[in-house]
Amino acid sequence: MRTMIEKGLLLVFSVALMLTSPIVFADSGSSYMFASEHYVELIAGLLLAISATGLAEWLMRRDWAWLPACCYAIAAMVMPLWVMFLPVIAYDAGKSTLPTSMLLRTVPHASAPSQASLPSSQYVRLAGEAASRWLWLVSVVVGMVQVHFVADGAQVELFTIRDFAVIVGACALSFALGSRAQRENAVRRSLRILQDHARQSARVNRLRLADVDEERAQSIRMATLGERTRIAREIHDNVGHLLTRAIMQAQAGKAVAEATDDATAAQGFAALGDTLNDAMTMVRRSVHDLEDDGTDFAAQIKDAVSSFEGISPGFSVHVVNDIAAAPAPVSRCLATVIRESLTNVVRHSEATSANVTLRDFPAFWQLVVQDAGPIRNEPVTGSQTTITNHEMSRGMGLADIDSRVRAIGGTATCGPYNQGWRVFVSVPKQPWMKETENR
Repeated sequence: MRTMIEKGLLLVFSVALMLTSPIVFADSGSSYMFASEHYVELIAGLLLAISATGLAEWLMRRDWAWLPACCYAIAAMVMPLWVMFLPVIAYDAGKSTLPTSMLLRTVPHASAPSQASLPSSQYVRLAGEAASRWLWLVSVVVGMVQVHFVADGAQVELFTIRDFAVIVGACALSFALGSRAQRENAVRRSLRILQDHARQSARVNRLRLADVDEERAQSIRMATLGERTRIAREIHDNVGHLLTRAIMQAQAGKAVAEATDDATAAQGFAALGDTLNDAMTMVRRSVHDLEDDGTDFAAQIKDAVSSFEGISPGFSVHVVNDIAAAPAPVSRCLATVIRESLTNVVRHSEATSANVTLRDFPAFWQLVVQDAGPIRNEPVTGSQTTITNHEMSRGMGLADIDSRVRAIGGTATCGPYNQGWRVFVSVPKQPWMKETENR
């Protein structure tokens, strides 16, 4: 906006100069009279100057931005009257893209390109920019040389010395204003680039800090879970065995007291046994609570799946896990089922991928392991018998899946599905909810 205002003021100044400095004839001592026949030339120069400055703004920061100023300056050498409108052209010349040496002094973060890396078009552009910055001065000098010329037998005085001084001063001021605007634009662009880099660096640093915080939180959580599991194991292995031995000794003492008809001793051993049983119950509850708290369901599922990533060329596993947490026995069972199912896929299927889906429904947990197949046709030797589909579906691995799932109160269904194989496991939540309430 400021550029347009400054150019508008320069055009107004040029028009005022045209009106206050008329072309006059000096004809055999007669009085001065206005040369109106040169109006067409002046109007054409004004329109051409407006067109040139508008085109220069449109071509700003392009390879040919220097061309309008050069063309008008050359035309002003032929048409001396057009020198009146050189201030706005000088403004565009000062505002044009700086040559490389000046640009490096203005923007400290720019780097000078080597001459070997510059294409010929860049040489043309740099030469044109250098010419456009100073060609207006040549036009002024040529105009001063052509102060007088002869037309229709009369000597015509185009400008006075005062007019040329005003024009030269206006052009110099316009060039200085254009150069200042160019430097401000260059610094502004450099500042925007630095701000963009700063924002990008801040964004990258925030992401890195978030990753570090997440890794630290994950490490703390894993260490906490590991410590809880270790404590539960220590209690189970040490305190649990001692309490079990004490319970057995109390029962043995009670039996001996009853055999010897020592009612007091028998009653004491019975009370001791009840206390030890209560202590054992409390220890078991504490161990189960620590074991459940020390179980990371997502980590167990991830470990079960990650061991099969890349196990064969092109084989991949896609996991969808909606279960946030589950009791430790359920977590171990589902992880084992996933390992066994993926092992069967790798051994007995030609599928290149498998899908593992875990769903958390209000009443049960669900696991589905499925591959796209087809089932691999393995050769059978003469000493081997033919394996039926039923026998294959009830293999040792699938029987182990069924027994493990039944042990935690669930059901497992394994069999062909479309061209592949599917393992479907469902574990109800109610037994585990009751166990939690009893604790």
